[in-house]
Amino acid sequence: GDDTAKWVKDNYGAGQSWVDLGTFKDKDGKPGFFAFPYKADVKSLVWYSPDNFEEAGYKVPKTQEELADLEKKIIADGGKPWCIGLGSGGATGWPATDWVEDLMLRTQPPEVYDKWVKNEIPFNDPAVVNAIDIFGKIATDDKMVDGGAKAVAATDFRDSPKGLFSVPPKCYLHHQASFIPTFFPEGTKVGQDADFFYFPPYAAKPELGTPVLGAGTLAMITKDSKSARAFIEFLKMPLAHEIWMAEGGFVTPLKSVNKDAYASDALKKQGEILANASTFRFDGSDLMPGKIGAGAFWTGMIDLVGGKSAQDVATDIQKSWDAIK
Repeated sequence: GDDTAKWVKDNYGAGQSWVDLGTFKDKDGKPGFFAFPYKADVKSLVWYSPDNFEEAGYKVPKTQEELADLEKKIIADGGKPWCIGLGSGGATGWPATDWVEDLMLRTQPPEVYDKWVKNEIPFNDPAVVNAIDIFGKIATDDKMVDGGAKAVAATDFRDSPKGLFSVPPKCYLHHQASFIPTFFPEGTKVGQDADFFYFPPYAAKPELGTPVLGAGTLAMITKDSKSARAFIEFLKMPLAHEIWMAEGGFVTPLKSVNKDAYASDALKKQGEILANASTFRFDGSDLMPGKIGAGAFWTGMIDLVGGKSAQDVATDIQKSWDAIK
């Protein structure tokens, strides 16, 4: 209801974003807050090896402009900035969609992102083509990517971060969500052997703040009762979050939690990224119709790294969307 929506807006990082995510139309077509956000996942992360950075004299970039300078320095030093792998069996291509979504949030207002996800602006709108093109210029540049452009689609996403840990390193940066340490070499300690930084905003676009791309779990009441409402009230308590925080595998945008309750420094840092976000947006491809978000968008990204232009890729995806309307 409205009271819970106001509570979320006031107590969550990027609170209005979470309210919007949980708002749906009722049977009469009136918007209402029906889904309480609880567990969150962070996608706007870049992974790196602190030892490799220290040895090379690199610093964590705070802006996209600094990130571009870092890429140039790595190349000048004879290295490859990025490890990128889009392989995922029948889902090949999906990691690139996260790149595009993150770049949309750093180049456009969140309202434009929302219109894109709903196809209220076409996939080949200049704003979308620009985001696709930024990723494409990285992924198709042999100097930018370990193994060169030809390796991007062929490399399984689970194997792609391994270049961070090679000696000498095959790459220095890897864009991926919070789950990726599962596929790091055995014994890798996050915070020591590997760490991450927030995929930064453009200094030239301060009005866009610090957007975060992610996913999450929403709690809904499917059969109204006092106990169900009491459970939602319980989820508002910091304790309801801190219990799971201490167990690991859980981050929350609730600003009032005791951040020292997190099971690791890595989770604590992800929680801080969420709490400090100016905007949160759910993974765009997951919100699109399946034939687009889990179909044409994926295959379009493979076409992109194969050499097709961002404009042509975006136009093809829009044609696929038009075909299902």
